[in-house]
Amino acid sequence: MKYFNVAVPIDKFSLFTYTGKEDLKLQRGSVVRIPFRNKTIEGVVIEEGKPFKGAKEIQRKILDLPPDLFKLCLWVSSYYVCPLGLVFSFCLPPIMKKVKAFKEYTKKESTIKLNLSQNKAYKKILKAIKEERFETFLLFGVTGSGKTEIYLRLMEQVIDKGKSVLYLTPEISMIPQVIERIRDRFGIGESYNYKSSKGMRYSYWVNAINGNLKIGVGSRMSVFSPFKNLGLIIVDEEHSDSYRQEDLKPRFSGRDVAVMRGKIGNFPVILGSATPSIESFYNAETGKYKLLELPKRVKGMDLPEVKIADPGGKLFSEVMEKEIEDTLNKEKPSRVILFLNRRGYAPYGKCYNCGWVARCRDCDICLTLHKKTNTLICHHCGYRVERIEKCPVCGKEIFYLGWGTQRIEEEIEKKYSGYNIKRMDTDSTSGRHSHEEIYSKLKKGEIQILLGTQMVTKGLDLPDIGFVGVVSADTALNFPDFRATEKTFQLLSQVAGRAGRGETGKVLIQSSNPNHYAIKSASAHSYRDFYKEEIRFRESANYPPFTKLARIIIKSKEIKKAENASVKLKKTIESMVESKKITILGPVACPIGKIEKYFRFHMLLKSKNSSALQNILKKLYNKKIPGVKISLEIDPINML
Repeated sequence: MKYFNVAVPIDKFSLFTYTGKEDLKLQRGSVVRIPFRNKTIEGVVIEEGKPFKGAKEIQRKILDLPPDLFKLCLWVSSYYVCPLGLVFSFCLPPIMKKVKAFKEYTKKESTIKLNLSQNKAYKKILKAIKEERFETFLLFGVTGSGKTEIYLRLMEQVIDKGKSVLYLTPEISMIPQVIERIRDRFGIGESYNYKSSKGMRYSYWVNAINGNLKIGVGSRMSVFSPFKNLGLIIVDEEHSDSYRQEDLKPRFSGRDVAVMRGKIGNFPVILGSATPSIESFYNAETGKYKLLELPKRVKGMDLPEVKIADPGGKLFSEVMEKEIEDTLNKEKPSRVILFLNRRGYAPYGKCYNCGWVARCRDCDICLTLHKKTNTLICHHCGYRVERIEKCPVCGKEIFYLGWGTQRIEEEIEKKYSGYNIKRMDTDSTSGRHSHEEIYSKLKKGEIQILLGTQMVTKGLDLPDIGFVGVVSADTALNFPDFRATEKTFQLLSQVAGRAGRGETGKVLIQSSNPNHYAIKSASAHSYRDFYKEEIRFRESANYPPFTKLARIIIKSKEIKKAENASVKLKKTIESMVESKKITILGPVACPIGKIEKYFRFHMLLKSKNSSALQNILKKLYNKKIPGVKISLEIDPINML
């Protein structure tokens, strides 16, 4: 009888010792069934342990994790300061009895030829694949430059070598289009994301670990797919915030975990984007990543013409209305995409008599009117009440102000009643197959006007989008977040890139800040102009990529408790470190000062060395302050 230290899914940096029979053939990375606190759960064997009196017995072994996935989870636990049990429980699927066999699809012959830039990039990545060598490639190509065709060619080479491919997308809405292209080319391919049924997730997982699945497509959680023989990971739209997991532990970046998985498994990783993150482009500029450029669209197509207009307080400027009408009434009709990154009908309700504003009872934000359900909803905690018609303070009428996607939908349905209009946002795509249905209708030409939030900015590769209208470019520009300008530039560039992929396209950006460098650079299709300005700001303010960040959020249902705890916590941190190694900003109230009844304060820790930050967070991890919750995050994306 041997002893084994096992990670269990609890929020503590602790391992538990169990006994295991010889015939179980247990090893590091074995997933096992164990008794734990009056129930039976899954755990993962981490190492052999020392004899321990009273140790319970491992009931059975379920499977062995691939060695590279086991090492990856150890790294995720260490880097993102998260207990091993939580990391493993996140990457394991629901254990079920039946495994579904995946079917094959009819292949379609491809006649696409690579241009010179595509071929150059393809050959450089192929060399690393053939040599089975780790390297991170940043495939920096303008929208419509043919990145996907390069991916498909390389995937073919990897599969021919008997290895598997993992293709990551930031949004679930992109998966139907990607999986369709892959199945058309290879006749195989399956997807994995949190909206998949338990049975599908388990079948994907088991087929991957058995070697029966050669191509996996999925969102950030699929970076933990248990392929035994991975030969390539593709991270499409690598700049997207959606690769970051913020709410659940582990709080990780799917992109950065993918790069580490390539390093552990010794195979190449491709990061693809028309608007790379500042950190990734800096890594390419400084030689950490290999930069490969696709400066032009395929087939010699021009990038769309982009204009900027001030709407002057109106929803649509005269220029916007004319462009929509001209596009829809062409002799050969084209389609229209309208973008606004704000869902709902109206973002706030106000009484003009006394100034009362409809706010969430539990959060420090305004309630958004959703007209179809006639409710006011908090987009942070989900609190909802029926629409308020009269002011609860003075009894006067409440006016609902501003624009959300639902309100724009109502307006364009009046103006363009003869056209098929579809809204694509979180509210309209809550069903499991909603994304597939919208994509299918778009492909068939059944939707003439597509309206949506950032879901419409990524991945839609349709040849007849004649006009893209950005209703407001200013929505996120003034957020109190050092990445606000970068996010604005990326959104504008990405949505503009949906136009003119099969014919001449036009783009109109409505903004009251037309001279801001993010808007000017996006309208000129110039990433390098934007990068030049942004990297200068980042260096002067000592923000990433020139430093590493950690964020600590302190929250309590009593504002004084939260404030006092944050001050005490800062003193604790100061006593742990040398002032030269770590800079502490704050504590101050978070920009959104209250969420779900909790008052929030935060601190930012800056250091050149990520291990210095990790050591601090590890020491603070189990710190308890009565009535206070503390959350810790390395490389935070959201500063709100």
